[in-house]
Amino acid sequence: MNMSSVRYLIKEGFRNTWVNRMMSVASIAVLMSCLILIGSALMIFANIDALMSRIEDENVVMVFIKDEADEAGVNALGESLKSNPNISETVFVSKEQAWNEQLSSMEDAQKEFFTQISSDIPLPNAYKVTLKDLGQFDKTVKEINALDNVYSVRENKDLAQKLVAIRQGISVIAIVIIAVLFAISMFIIANTIRLTVYSRRLEISIMKSVGATNGFVQLPFIVEGIILGITSGIISLAAVWGIYEIAIAKFSDLFTSIGLKTVPFTDLALQMLGGFILVGIISGVGGSLITMRKYLTKEGSEISAI
Repeated sequence: MNMSSVRYLIKEGFRNTWVNRMMSVASIAVLMSCLILIGSALMIFANIDALMSRIEDENVVMVFIKDEADEAGVNALGESLKSNPNISETVFVSKEQAWNEQLSSMEDAQKEFFTQISSDIPLPNAYKVTLKDLGQFDKTVKEINALDNVYSVRENKDLAQKLVAIRQGISVIAIVIIAVLFAISMFIIANTIRLTVYSRRLEISIMKSVGATNGFVQLPFIVEGIILGITSGIISLAAVWGIYEIAIAKFSDLFTSIGLKTVPFTDLALQMLGGFILVGIISGVGGSLITMRKYLTKEGSEISAI
């Protein structure tokens, strides 16, 4: 097949998309439905993941410093903590600051009792540490305990393990749902294209009868699949964007009450657009190839019988 034939067939693909616009609209509508569901699921899981990250950031590790440690030792411990690859943030909390925070949370009678009983502060200096990956929680805590001038480490191992398990579960659920929706879109698109092929079986039969190769017959349908996939992807992105913004506006009070900061759609718009177009092209082209192969390789099919 030479370049002039390829150009002709590509033009035919664009022309057929317009000539058979009712079927094209049906294909776009079907694929859009699947892509909107996939996009909505992605945004839900993105916000759940953001919430999980926020909860993980709250799960800090307190590293208490030995009383006999001098200023150089305290600073050296801070540098060692900052150099740990799994520690994202290290904040020094002086015993004076921690004691004042404790006193501010007490009732007046309790505060007066503790301030009068002794002038000494019964708390050590500490570092408040935030971990990057809770999956390495145990390993990181052991490394912290091994550092010089560490008196003790206060951590919540059970909560960390539960957070890791929840995040892994959410990831698995997200992958399964998106995979199922993609499989459904492939199935529906294949059946929609099957109707398109059936409605044009006479045209295909004539092309085959004059010696057209399978590739020559398939290329316009592949071009149509690409056009439908790109169109569906762009429109679906706009639809998901609109639905997402409406949902945020409607439930903004609820999100504020639970302290949830929603993920801006623009943060994921480009990635989603690329994913939508890719899924659309794969679904359109894949559906075309699957359907056409059944018609073109089957001996004694309806096409050859016409």
